[in-house]
Amino acid sequence: MKKLLGIVVLGLLLSGNVFAVEKFKFKYHIADNLAKEWVTEFNKIMNIVQEVMPINENTNSWVKRELNRMEPFNIYAWNRSKNPFKKFTKGKGSGVRSDSRGRWMQLDIKSSEKNHSYSVVVHEYFHVYQIALSEDKFFDRDTAKWLGEGGAKVLQEIYSNQYYGKDMLKKDIQKSERWSIKKVTKEPHLYEKHYSSPTKKGFDGNYTGSAFMVLALVNELKKNKISEEEAFELVFREFWVQRAKQPSGQLWQPAFKNTFGMSHDEFYERLSKYKRKDLKKILPSKTLKIQDIFS
Repeated sequence: MKKLLGIVVLGLLLSGNVFAVEKFKFKYHIADNLAKEWVTEFNKIMNIVQEVMPINENTNSWVKRELNRMEPFNIYAWNRSKNPFKKFTKGKGSGVRSDSRGRWMQLDIKSSEKNHSYSVVVHEYFHVYQIALSEDKFFDRDTAKWLGEGGAKVLQEIYSNQYYGKDMLKKDIQKSERWSIKKVTKEPHLYEKHYSSPTKKGFDGNYTGSAFMVLALVNELKKNKISEEEAFELVFREFWVQRAKQPSGQLWQPAFKNTFGMSHDEFYERLSKYKRKDLKKILPSKTLKIQDIFS
């Protein structure tokens, strides 16, 4: 029996390449006008997020199709003072963009915003992760914007707190001049699309209002005796997995109910009870680590 077991183990070792998992490939295009310190930190961040939130051929069929294209996912990064990649990017600002050539990530870095210039890498990588998990059912046409942008905003601030000792969630949400708590709690459907998210004095609720909604959702899940880590995992990962299981053209609401055990209307009703003073109750724990969420 021991001899047979040894043969099986040896066979597995010799044929290890059969079980190898192909990783989603990225290609970095870094402008010379970015500081070496930023480039070093960028590489560190990408190593961390790919380890914690891996995208590989086992994710789903969309990822397999992307891998079969034999073309890496391009990331372009430059200092805002000059973009040498205008031929390959679209517009200003950081984000995940696409056109007839395919999809890419672009990082329009404002060097004076040190911590944000780092955490934005986490934000945009997370969008690629969401797209991969959901089989491309991520954008406004398929899924509520507040789940996508709000999730990315919250995650980047959890990362920032963990690795840099700073995050902007509390500061951003406390700025009443930037977003309206009344709009979020009374008209949450407005945050389901980028174009309908309310603006206030030049700022939109794209990130802050959406982040508040995500934090409120996590808080409601915790009321059901779900741990903080598990609640964030449901929002950051499981919802998108459930979204991928739905046929093309089906709305996002069934995936929401399947994941969170309540309909989106039920959540919106609960959200209507929140006040700005509830902020302190729903912020992530200072000790929370992204590895705890995606373990």
